[in-house]
Amino acid sequence: MKNSLGQRVKIQMGLESEEERKKRVAQEKKSNESANKYFDSLQNKNRPRPLPPISTLWIKKQIWIEGKQYFSKQNRYFEVDAENKLFLDIISKYFANDIEFEKITNGELRKGLLIYGPCGSGKSSIFDIVRIISLKYNLKQIYFKNTSVHTVINEFNKESKSNEKFGGELVVEKYSRGAIHFDDLGTEKMVQSWGIKEDLFDRILQIRYNNFKERGQKTYVTTNMTIQEIQKKYSPQVKDRLFEMFNMIPLGGNTRRF
Repeated sequence: MKNSLGQRVKIQMGLESEEERKKRVAQEKKSNESANKYFDSLQNKNRPRPLPPISTLWIKKQIWIEGKQYFSKQNRYFEVDAENKLFLDIISKYFANDIEFEKITNGELRKGLLIYGPCGSGKSSIFDIVRIISLKYNLKQIYFKNTSVHTVINEFNKESKSNEKFGGELVVEKYSRGAIHFDDLGTEKMVQSWGIKEDLFDRILQIRYNNFKERGQKTYVTTNMTIQEIQKKYSPQVKDRLFEMFNMIPLGGNTRRF
């Protein structure tokens, strides 16, 4: 309860009795404790809950289980051979946030992944499988959107024609946010942006690099191109930032599509 005017005057003039002073101090203490509890509760409500840890062994097991189901739907087998065994181990360690990943690859867990290798080696499939696991077990820490560079280009072209005010910029904004896996990087066609020919992914990669620097946003890429070919295709700005933004992991072997 707030002090009345008369009580406030007595306090200012030093005329309150000892009993009144003790009672006032006790009330103020109680009021302060109540306020502190209220603001603490607000802080706890807004504080993100720590995400459950994932063990490397657990995610390896899930990749094997979900991988078999994923390939069986295509009438294929999930093959683990000399070419992809180490790769699957590395990917398991990465998504389990296992520090051993950094020791094996000389990479960094804070970075995204750029997986490169020949067609049919299983680059895109592993991202499909990890995404299935993230959705099945509600693992937000490993969730990402999944798309092809061709899908992004098609969306941009459609938006450019239908939206005179923004062109395709809403599509650029859409694919500049959040963790995303872009498949087939380097095979995309040029677009017309406000009447100027542009390699759209050069711009998207630069925006995502800035988001990576500012808030740790991760980007995942699969490509059939070599690192040297990617560096030649994109601008010097992207070339300069690739190694800062990505862990670059090769996946070799013959096609596994047959």
